[in-house]
Amino acid sequence: MLRSRATALLAATALLLAGCATGPGLAKSQSPRRTVQAAAETNAPDPSTRSSVPPDKSADPAFAAERLRLVDPCAVIGKDVLETVGTPSRYSSSSYTRCSNYMKDKSGKTLNVTLDIGYTLLSTEVKKATKQVAGLKSVEQKLNSSACFISVITQENPPQAVRVQIGTGNDGAEPCEPGRKIAEGAIRKLKGNPQRYTPPKGSPVEVDACSVVEKADLATPLGASPRSQPFGLHSCTWSGQSAQVQLEFKTTRVPADFKFNDKQTEVDLGGVKGYAVFKDGPFPTCDLTVVRTRDSGSGNGEIALFSAAGVKDKEFDRCQVAAAIAKAVLPKLPRA
Repeated sequence: MLRSRATALLAATALLLAGCATGPGLAKSQSPRRTVQAAAETNAPDPSTRSSVPPDKSADPAFAAERLRLVDPCAVIGKDVLETVGTPSRYSSSSYTRCSNYMKDKSGKTLNVTLDIGYTLLSTEVKKATKQVAGLKSVEQKLNSSACFISVITQENPPQAVRVQIGTGNDGAEPCEPGRKIAEGAIRKLKGNPQRYTPPKGSPVEVDACSVVEKADLATPLGASPRSQPFGLHSCTWSGQSAQVQLEFKTTRVPADFKFNDKQTEVDLGGVKGYAVFKDGPFPTCDLTVVRTRDSGSGNGEIALFSAAGVKDKEFDRCQVAAAIAKAVLPKLPRA
């Protein structure tokens, strides 16, 4: 399931207009602030735009990727933050780094809030960051009178942000002003001692996806020098001539029978089962799902998703490639 910038924007817009289901949650804990080096974490920056900023240099140690991977995003927009703009409702989380609250503003009107930590920006967006929030550069995108995106730059190369999405619906007020207040509160929380996940045994939540795949394992079909492009904090894409490979760690519902798709095929990955689905089209893709954790009570879990894709006339066995990369990576991941 290889991502594009347009797909990400459409998904973000949709989240402003409708509620999202509560995703599987990891246990949470408080822990002392850690100072660590940032890891390379972003989606496809504009290749034509080169940054003079050293790679992986975050604006503050608090925003280092290794630290942010464990931060609970719902705690970052806790009630004390949301109550500055209205009345919070139920929190819902659809991924490690995203949290939403479909609340009311101080006038009782619609105020939908979604926070993304480690959100990937294009280099061109960073150049448009002419505003400031909590002492950091920020860029605003107002789609219409009822939707606003506030991106606070936490790392310039590759570009990364804390992003707040605000939707006010047809009856709401101006959306950017409450967005700025929430973004400021979120940055303050991240610089302090934010609540963190306590990962279950075998969880890949702390793993840098870009660091666990070797170039040699990508030679077929990408060639000797694939270009890696991190997306967010838990995904990485490698691109070659007319083909791509992606690894993503994510939370999801894990069915009791492990039936993720009616068309899936079970794959033996050396003592570990994977579930492959081939999707035809102009960019045929094979997605291979490998379960890493599962709570037997709720069915919530975490997976590693290996994807191999290429243009229609690029001839290679996509599912075979995904399986080969999975076999090479799985021994490097935390074990249950």
